[in-house]
Amino acid sequence: MRQLLAAALLAATAAAAAAQGTPSDGGKPAFAAKSPVPAYFAPVKNLGRYYLYADGGFDADWYVGYNNCWIIKLPPVPTGGYSKAYIGAKMGRTKIKSWPNSWDTEPIPGKIYMALNQAPTFNSDHTYFLTDAEDLPREPLPNDSLDGVDSSRWVWAEVPLSRVSSEKDNYLALWSSSRYFLYASSSPIIAAAMGGGEAEDVWLNRSIKGNAPSGEGVLETPISGIKPAMAVKLVPVNEYRVLIKGFAAELSPEEINVSFTAIGEDIRAAWLEISYDKFDWQRVTRYFFRAPYFWSFGRTALSTDMFYLRAAATDSLENVGYSMPITVPAAPAAPIPQAAPAEPAAGAGEQQLNENDED
Repeated sequence: MRQLLAAALLAATAAAAAAQGTPSDGGKPAFAAKSPVPAYFAPVKNLGRYYLYADGGFDADWYVGYNNCWIIKLPPVPTGGYSKAYIGAKMGRTKIKSWPNSWDTEPIPGKIYMALNQAPTFNSDHTYFLTDAEDLPREPLPNDSLDGVDSSRWVWAEVPLSRVSSEKDNYLALWSSSRYFLYASSSPIIAAAMGGGEAEDVWLNRSIKGNAPSGEGVLETPISGIKPAMAVKLVPVNEYRVLIKGFAAELSPEEINVSFTAIGEDIRAAWLEISYDKFDWQRVTRYFFRAPYFWSFGRTALSTDMFYLRAAATDSLENVGYSMPITVPAAPAAPIPQAAPAEPAAGAGEQQLNENDED
């Protein structure tokens, strides 16, 4: 009888331990897979401390450049219990072409890349596209207003989970392939945080020319006391969803005015996409980092042909939700000038579309 009671007690204890989670590969508790919280690994644990340089004021020449590569070393990352991995950086202050003047508000173009490897050498196999500079918040103008100005933001690129090592150090590199990004006055700025410690884990390489550093001398200049905002994000399996509601477009002869709402847990960004066949979709706006979500296009800015338009959003767990597409009819041909055109009735020429309309 005592043996039966002991066996029952042992089974109950094991069941309780399984319910709470037991250590898994990489030293991470198994219950982490059921937690709807991403895990972040960065040189400074508190990601809220990355406010230096990229939000305005003195930039300290901390730009992401063609000739400026930031490198950090992270200790082994416990990957057990997670299903996806991302590498990312927090950046801002993208410059317009006429900065600091306002006569040309187009952002200076440039692609930004990150690399991940377990040794401080990088090649194309370790490299991942991170973001276009035009998708980052703009640098404010000293004497004028500018659309797209905002605080710096984290952007992420997915990498295979197997590329993140739970046994060896992980080296991350950040740079740009754009020849325009040679100085802080023309380049995006990476955020930074004050951070001490005796470990040498941050370097700057100024010998690159638009490519990831490799070979000898990659860890060119050690940086101490300040850490760049570069990190690894791990995402567990989760059942969260992002929903798009109230997606509507108002068409007039001059403009397409769009609005929508994104519903979910910790919405990170939203945007608009177009397609001509409902299969191949292309993003046509920059990222919207906070609600409410509104956007206006010139009536012929996207296409004079019929196309489909939809809204999308993502949360911090990288779940993406889409609206039902709206059919935008072809733009009417330009009217033939007449001697005395009739006055249109009030409200004529406007059309209201929403995601519930049929094609």
